Amino acid sequence: MNGALRWDRAELNRRHTDFQSVFIFISLNFISFLNELQTIESHIFIGFIIFIYYLCFSLHYPNQLPARYPQNYFNMPKQKLTDPFIRGFSYPGKEFEFYDTVRPGFIFRVSKNGHKSFSFRYKFGDKLQRFTIGTYPTLSLSKARSIADDLYIKVKQGIDPQNIKMYDRVVEEITFKELVENYKENHLLTLKDSTRIDYENRLKHLIKGEGNNKLTINRGLDGKTPIKMLKRYDLIVLLNDIAKTSPTQAKRIQAILSGIFKHAKNREWIETNIASSIPIKAKKRSTEKGLKWTNVEFNDSQIQILWTALNNHPDPVSSFFKILLFLGQRSGETRLMKWENISFKEQLWKIPSSDTKNGLQHIVPLPKYVIKILKELKKDSKSDFVFESPTKKNNPIGSQQKAAQRIRENYNIEGFNIHSLRTTVATRLAGLGTPPQVLSKILNHKKPAEGSLITAVYNKYNYTLEMQTALEKWSYQLQRIISEEERNNIFSKIG
Repeated sequence: MNGALRWDRAELNRRHTDFQSVFIFISLNFISFLNELQTIESHIFIGFIIFIYYLCFSLHYPNQLPARYPQNYFNMPKQKLTDPFIRGFSYPGKEFEFYDTVRPGFIFRVSKNGHKSFSFRYKFGDKLQRFTIGTYPTLSLSKARSIADDLYIKVKQGIDPQNIKMYDRVVEEITFKELVENYKENHLLTLKDSTRIDYENRLKHLIKGEGNNKLTINRGLDGKTPIKMLKRYDLIVLLNDIAKTSPTQAKRIQAILSGIFKHAKNREWIETNIASSIPIKAKKRSTEKGLKWTNVEFNDSQIQILWTALNNHPDPVSSFFKILLFLGQRSGETRLMKWENISFKEQLWKIPSSDTKNGLQHIVPLPKYVIKILKELKKDSKSDFVFESPTKKNNPIGSQQKAAQRIRENYNIEGFNIHSLRTTVATRLAGLGTPPQVLSKILNHKKPAEGSLITAVYNKYNYTLEMQTALEKWSYQLQRIISEEERNNIFSKIG
């Protein structure tokens, strides 16, 4: 850290005063001693000491600074402002202002709560004034310094920057990439981890060059384009291009885009939200036999075929689908399952609130068969996640929609989709006589299945024992559905 940061102005003045007092005390005693000598040399030396005193305290610490400087100019830290310095500077609880050594009057300011901004200090007439340029990182250092250069020129031309409308110039300089980054910093941190990861993956579709594959890397808007230059037509073209291959993806990205431009509008960087209510043209996705995908309950025969398909599929995807079929939990929450949240002793899976759809912790009892599957996975696992991605170490697997499609097509399981596994479990549990309140708890629905929301407020019973009983019943029924020979094979693999 710059040495000038160690002392604030009051500290510098105190040290200056203390040093001055000590110097005067020593000087007076020494002068008194020399005066007693009554020699020409002693008087010359006394004059020399007085001269040195004048130089040290009258010139180096002037009481009246030149009018072109602020009163605390010499106490202000000087620093050649750079991006690494500004990005990394943090000193909570104190305010700092750094004068740029490159552009006179250009200031980088950090408030007590860490807010960073740029400004330009100048003298116009007899008044010392400050012009606020913008905040960091919304405005980059290079652009802020460029604006400071323009302001410096205007002052030289006799134009007071306070009397001209510079705000439009600043806003025009905010690029689409800077807007997206600002949105991420301010909004994504408020989301739970699973939602934040989903947003981050979709945001890569918005800026050209940031996609994950050949299709998406060339898709998106130019990140360097100023946001005031973007037109609604640009967004329509982008979204309709995405809709050609993924209509659902296009709709979700449109919602995110609308949130981004609403973020800009709220900060008065733009006047209208150009991304709101954009119509997306897309052909209806064709499905086998022209049927629309719906969530279905699988019959015993379909479950047997599905189980065979899962046995022929590699892990961790195979075990992922099997556990969905046993527990009926949401696929997004199951994908994020971590070993630290599994208690083999208690036979419980404790899903943290950060991973659940309703933002509440969810405790799932684990049937004995699920425990066996998990212990088998644990043997070779070196990841925090139970279902680790084969391509990204220590990351969870993706949504597995493609895997579901392959199973559907290769094994001719009509209407098979991941959510149908949850539908099957819920329907079978109800058929086994599971009370609606217990079923609602298993599925982690915030709204109770029976009674009113007011009743739910007062009823704090967690139904864990009843959930465990219901899931064990379903586990035994599921194993009976599987053929005797297939069950023997499965148990021999698990041990």
